[in-house]
Amino acid sequence: MKPSNRAFINTVIQYISLLINVLLGLISVRIILDALGASDYGIYDVIGGVIGLLSFVSASLSQTSLRYLSVSLGQNNAETTRYTFRTCFWLHLYMSIVLVAILSIFGIFLFDGFLNIPKSRLLSAKIVYMCMLLSLFLRICATPFSALITANEHFWYTSTIGIIDSILKLVVAIVVKAYMGDKLFVYGILMVFITFLNSILYLLYCNKQYKSIIEFKKVPFLAMRNISGFAGWTLLDVLSSIVNRQGYAILLNKFFGPTVNASFALSRQLEGHVYTISASAINSMKPQIMKSQGAGDSNRVYRLSITAGKMGFFLMSFITIPLVVLMPDILSLWLKQIPIGTVEFARLLIIACMAEQLTKGLFYANQAVGNIKWFSIVVSSIRMLALPTSVFFLLLGFNATTAILIFLVFETIGSICRVYLLSIITEFKTSMFIQSFVYNVLPPTIVTLFSCCIFYFFIKEHISIVGIFLVTAGINAVSIYFWGLTKEEKQYFQDLNNTFTRKLQSIAREIIG
Repeated sequence: MKPSNRAFINTVIQYISLLINVLLGLISVRIILDALGASDYGIYDVIGGVIGLLSFVSASLSQTSLRYLSVSLGQNNAETTRYTFRTCFWLHLYMSIVLVAILSIFGIFLFDGFLNIPKSRLLSAKIVYMCMLLSLFLRICATPFSALITANEHFWYTSTIGIIDSILKLVVAIVVKAYMGDKLFVYGILMVFITFLNSILYLLYCNKQYKSIIEFKKVPFLAMRNISGFAGWTLLDVLSSIVNRQGYAILLNKFFGPTVNASFALSRQLEGHVYTISASAINSMKPQIMKSQGAGDSNRVYRLSITAGKMGFFLMSFITIPLVVLMPDILSLWLKQIPIGTVEFARLLIIACMAEQLTKGLFYANQAVGNIKWFSIVVSSIRMLALPTSVFFLLLGFNATTAILIFLVFETIGSICRVYLLSIITEFKTSMFIQSFVYNVLPPTIVTLFSCCIFYFFIKEHISIVGIFLVTAGINAVSIYFWGLTKEEKQYFQDLNNTFTRKLQSIAREIIG
């Protein structure tokens, strides 16, 4: 199968599975919020925020493993791939042990007055914290296996695990809802079980599919220097993302308590589901970006990186544009009670997510090239400034919405800096991105947003929310085809459609004949 066809098919597979996951996830959140209540749900999220804030090492190692495994596969060197996997496995194992040990010690001080948690819920909160530590350990150890599957572009399997994960979380939500005891405690225990099952599924598939690559022989510590050094700089970018999203949970909890934190948690849930939609395009093209670098094709690296960001933005826009406009109505359908501030939080977070995703492909292009030091330092520093700036404004008496608005501003500035920095570090030309943004991204976005606002504010009485979504999606699709796609991309989709049509006709003739 051609790489371009594989990337498209993988995007479709992930997009369908992620839509299923989003639907199941929204239902699960509604049930679990009703079961736990705003206070306990806020407690669970703020504890998760602490784990996420201090477990950024895991995410950086994940990106590092994918990069090195993909590049080695692009070089078509089996021995290099085996050695890379071994190195990644032991690095993840060591780091998981160290990280869990640090977090265990940190937990002693965390619950001693730092978090704003009612005393009656303190014991349950501590148990949930330990459950999350165990989940963290399992996720880190399973990362080399999931990275190997992704590097080989077997997205159908990762998508299947994702759907299983969403179904199990829905089942857990129903069980917790029906349970008559301490619901927060049971919820934490059952979530660990889901993580354990996911890890086992990754390990079993890799052991069967990639037996020639899977090795567990120890490697010297010095052999991990290159990969750990790359992970160290990747750490900054991941840290900035974790700080911005998880750190705000702690910040809002400290200033406003669990109720406002629950509003932020719900908004972040919504933003997370939206993010996964665009990630389907980014993730499916990421291995191709890395493999192109391994094959020495720099032009294809830059071309794919722009296309990945653009396609991710377009896929997201089908949901986000009507979602931002119709947010109050959507939340009313989703939740029985909408916590104060949820509408504003969700809108700002989703817009920030769109701004960040537009240049996400450039981040992976920089990773593929490997010269990531200053790229990571500058962009990450800008993004991490959002949190202390928000603290400053909150101390002056500004409200919680101001803090999220500050997050949006710094996220946008960081995204713009990616374009400029990549042109300095590599041979990438900023004109490539500017031309794509001005001529391909802006026109369909403006047309779709304007149309959605017209339908919502002036024709709302004559059309349902579902109707607005469908009409907006149709306008968006037409706009993207005429303005969003280049001539080459249009020809590619036409050729793909012709191939698909011929296959259907061939199948029909066989059935009839």
